[in-house]
Amino acid sequence: MSSSQALGRGRRTRPRISSRAQWAVSVAMALAAVGFVAAAQWNSSAERTAFTTSAQEVLANQVSQLEAEQQVLQQRLTTVNAQIETFQASAPGSEAELAELNARIAAARAAAGLSAVRGPGVQIEIADSLRQVPPGDSPANYLVLVADLRAIVVSLWASGAEAVSINGERIVSTTSIRAVGNPVLVNDSYLQPPFVIQAIGDQERLAQFESHPSFLSTVQRRIDAFGLEYAWARVDGLQLEGFVGIANFREAVPIALREGT
Repeated sequence: MSSSQALGRGRRTRPRISSRAQWAVSVAMALAAVGFVAAAQWNSSAERTAFTTSAQEVLANQVSQLEAEQQVLQQRLTTVNAQIETFQASAPGSEAELAELNARIAAARAAAGLSAVRGPGVQIEIADSLRQVPPGDSPANYLVLVADLRAIVVSLWASGAEAVSINGERIVSTTSIRAVGNPVLVNDSYLQPPFVIQAIGDQERLAQFESHPSFLSTVQRRIDAFGLEYAWARVDGLQLEGFVGIANFREAVPIALREGT
């Protein structure tokens, strides 16, 4: 046996892999790699999907809460706007009603003589006669009497006077004109001549007071007979002060109060 044969026997040689086997191994390794990558991608996609779904749920909940809060705020805003509109709509009416009420009160006070008034009218002055009293005649005939003042006031009221005063004393429903000795008591004030009677109203109508029967039968007759000092004139800017005093109503009360309504 030759030496080469002996060497060949003594050494084991590695078996050779066929090309078919190598191809199978390569394919297996490639499939394994592809499977790993696919598995990794699937796991990543699942995790991303789970994360995205979770984030969307959180955002959806937040959006729902915000939408609910927005609805509440919108309702409140609507309510407040309605209240503002109601107030704005009612305020002018209230102001108008208040202004109307104040105007009615002012008119009532003026009509009752409780407030100062201003306007056109007439002014009358009457004083005691300057004539010498004849022997045997009564000196009272030559003085301005309570009856004269009453007749003038009645004539002025009948001629459309809206406000009347005597020496600054406003004539109202409770005013009394009476004599207390020589002085004349008007309201609670003692007045002395000369007497200044002022009346506010339409001047054309007031100018007719001298033709009233009360004036003619009393004042004019005494002027002619005893020479009482007398004059009158139209005045454009008269101002009469309001009544100052107490209106003593004991039995007379408003019907509404009497009926309890």
